[in-house]
Amino acid sequence: RSWTKNWIVFDNSYFTDMGKNDPEVIYLPTDMVLQTDAGFKVHCERFAKDQAAFFASYATAHKKLSELGCKWEPAQGITGV
Repeated sequence: RSWTKNWIVFDNSYFTDMGKNDPEVIYLPTDMVLQTDAGFKVHCERFAKDQAAFFASYATAHKKLSELGCKWEPAQGITGV
């Protein structure tokens, strides 16, 4: 099981399908809090209604994470694998 029925397609179905209690998808308590916590709920509802808003927010967050990079331990990275 995955978090969406069509897990190989990148879209907002995670948000649109949340709460439908579909036995074919999995939602953890940490996913469900997106619908109940006031700080997250507004975003969850917006992303469910507006796929373009989800894509724009995702692109901004992905870019930021990519630019921040990561710190490797060991510093030279993982080698010899």
